[in-house]
Formats: sequence, C-alpha cells, structure tokens
Amino acid sequence: MWILTPLEAGGETHYLLSSKEYVVGRKNCDILLPNDQSISRAHAHLTATDHSLTLKDTSKYGSFVNNQRLTENTSVNLKSGDNVTFGVFYSKFSVDHQKPVVCSSCLDNDGKASLSQALLVLGGKLVNSWTQDCTHLAMQSAKVTIKTISALLCCRPIVKPEFFLELSKAAQQKLPPPKAESFIPEIDEPSLRREDVNLGVIPIRKQLFTGKTFIFLSAKQLKRLSAAVSFGGGRSQLLEEGSLPRDQLESPQSCVIDVTTGSSQILLPSSTTEWANSVNNIVKRKGLRVITESEIGLATIYASCDMYCNPSSLTPDSGGMQSNDSAKNFKCFRKICAPGAMGSSHIIGGSDLLVHNRGKHSDLDEWLKDEERQSRRDESVGDDLFR
Repeated sequence: MWILTPLEAGGETHYLLSSKEYVVGRKNCDILLPNDQSISRAHAHLTATDHSLTLKDTSKYGSFVNNQRLTENTSVNLKSGDNVTFGVFYSKFSVDHQKPVVCSSCLDNDGKASLSQALLVLGGKLVNSWTQDCTHLAMQSAKVTIKTISALLCCRPIVKPEFFLELSKAAQQKLPPPKAESFIPEIDEPSLRREDVNLGVIPIRKQLFTGKTFIFLSAKQLKRLSAAVSFGGGRSQLLEEGSLPRDQLESPQSCVIDVTTGSSQILLPSSTTEWANSVNNIVKRKGLRVITESEIGLATIYASCDMYCNPSSLTPDSGGMQSNDSAKNFKCFRKICAPGAMGSSHIIGGSDLLVHNRGKHSDLDEWLKDEERQSRRDESVGDDLFR
C-alpha cells in the first residue's frame, strides 16, 4: 500500500492499493484535485504494485518529483520520502510505502481473525514467527516474549491490533493514517519498573550488543536467543562441551550465558554441569561474571548494557554486591546512602543492624525493604522472560 500525504493544510490523504491504476485529475478521477486550476482533467496516472509506484504525467502544467519536472508521457518510479507536486500550485504530497507484515503475540483466535481481515484491506499479511521482514508486532498487552525483544531490537513498532483497524478505516475514508505511538500496549509485567520501560522505537537498540560475543553452553539456548542477539548487533557462539578457551572467557566483551541457574536451568548431565562450573570459575577469577539469559531481555527493555549483559558490572540481583568465594563465611553488609543524607556518613545495612534499630528508624527500615524488593523484582523477571 502506498500513501500520498498532503503537504498543504486541508489536503486529503490518498491510499493506493496494489495492482491498481489511479488517475489524478480535476474531474471524474480516482484522485480528485478540484480546487487547483493548474490541474488537468486527467493530469497524471499512478500505477501501484507491492514494490513500486509509477507516475506518468499527461498534463499541460506538469508534475514534479522533488522539484524536478517530469517529461510528458514518461513514467518514473517513486519511492518512500519523495515529494510529488501535481500542477504548479497547492497539490503537493509526500510518498510513503507501507506493506504491513505483522507478527502477533499472545492474541486469541478471534483477535487473529479480526487482525487478518484488517490487514487484507491494507494489502498486508499476518505471520506467526518474527523475522526482519516484519514491520510491526501486534499485542493486546505487552508481555516480555522473545517476539517482544526481537521487535524492540529491530526497532519495529509494537502496537495494539486496533491500530490496523484504524488504519483500515483511514484508508477507506481517506483520512490521515493513525500514529503507531498512540497504540503502544500497556506493559503487563509486574516485575518490571513500568516508569522506566519505553516500548517505543529507540534506534540505539539496533547497536545495543555491538562488539559483544554471546557464548552459549547449550544448543537450545543458542537456537532460541541467537536471532535476538544478532538483531541487536551482537555475535553468538556455541562453546563445545569440555573446551575452556580462556582468552574468550576472560574477555570483558564476552557474555557467557549461564545454564546452571535461573530460568535457563535444564536437566544437565553431571559432566556438563561440572564443565559449566569450570567455565563459571574461569570467568569469576578474572573479576567478571556470567550472564543469565533473562539479561538479554532486560538490557533490551531498558535499552542499556550498563547493568545487564555487562560481565564487568555488579551482579544485578545482588543489590549492588559481587559475590566473593573467599568471603562466603562472613556476614555481608551493604553500605547504603539514605535519602537526604548525601553529605552524611553511610549507613551500613544488615540483619543485625536492622534488628538493633527496629522501632527507632522505621523510615530507614522501609526504604531498605524497598531496595530489597526491587532487587527481587529484577531477579524474578527471568522466570517470565522469553515465554
């Protein structure tokens, strides 16, 4: 589907469906421009296909593409972003090409049927699997699935199905097309900080994983997640069981995906578990950490690798502390600066101190509990990620 959007106030939007020819003119035409005296009765012809839009001028005063006048009766191919002027006055339009290839997620059968019908009018189609050919992801409410992550990394709009119903109505009534950002679904993940989540198109996501190599210890993980990694500009590699390439494992640019904990845990043979633990130990001895598969989703959601998918960062689910095997027999305390006390000494938070101060510093207790709850929420995202 091609769209001619008026550049002058009060103009009408025109939708051109594939496999059809449209006559532009002042009277009895498909695209009527009755108020412009420089428009001929049959001023120009537009032929639309799935991949091309051809313009042929047949007028007295001419047609212009990007301010260049066309030779009469000579056809020219238009592309998205071109500006077209019919005549010499007010009939100016921008050209846009849209062929919706929509992937759906978490829609029931009725929802899919309704969406398919709307897309049929627009010359689009509904698909079940996400590829780079997809133009949109349709969801009634936003769940964190592998499709969601892929759409975000490909910088494709995530919209409610109603967007395409409105677009279909606009095409039939010759109204301006709706804006995708007005149809972004509500995030439906209690474990995410909604105020920090932006499901809109953020261009930096396309390079989010650039320079990083994601090392998988499981072929199943590689198959499920490698496409998303590549959408974000990263590289994937499957490590052969038993191999311990230290130069790769010890690189800060290598994200070694853990298979022994979290939502990625699967039943592993003892030999595989022993090998995976050896890999983890090599990474930790270098002062780095392994990455849980849920971090791929979290880095994408927050459009940042400062905390997630960053082997050099502190463990996200430890409240800002890195584990240290040599200190495992000691009680762990956290130094936390209380709100409003930027110029004061730090307060050490720990179970003994909380017991001692209980009843005296209830505000501080509640604030520390909020910190712990937030850490648990981030950790629990992994249980729901990539459904």
